Amino acid sequence: MRGVVLWVSGAALAFFVTAGAFLILANLAKVPSDRSLAPDPSSGRSGPALELSLDEDQLASLRALPGQGLDLVVKNEGDRQLSDVNVTLGVSSENTALSDSRYYRQTVQKLPAGEAATVHFDFDLSAPEQTLARASSAVPEPSRKILEIRATTPGGVSGVRTVVLPP
Repeated sequence: MRGVVLWVSGAALAFFVTAGAFLILANLAKVPSDRSLAPDPSSGRSGPALELSLDEDQLASLRALPGQGLDLVVKNEGDRQLSDVNVTLGVSSENTALSDSRYYRQTVQKLPAGEAATVHFDFDLSAPEQTLARASSAVPEPSRKILEIRATTPGGVSGVRTVVLPP
């Protein structure tokens, strides 16, 4: 019995010492300055940037079938030419239990400053056979497809757009 009382009192003492140490540390923190940490809007963007544009009518016409097509516009909004712009289209299901991700790649060799290039992708939005076999044994609940378009350069310039398509 004496050991239990000693253990409980030791645990309580350790708790109060730790809590007191945290309170002391919290009170030692400096008061935040009145200066705003938001970026200065007059500075604009820092460095080059890639803008990705998609046609909404074309997105609305996409169906869960093979042989779908999508044109997207990649615009260099920086002030220097970009080379080897890798554009990747990732197609996946919102149902993370399914591993049916597909990736399609295109490269824009040169993209001058302020210019845009159109990139065309032919891709498959149908469900893989293994997914259809699993869905037939369970309650079929259509899941939405997620399109992630990513443009990157070897120099680290990038742009990303994500689109969720209806089932």
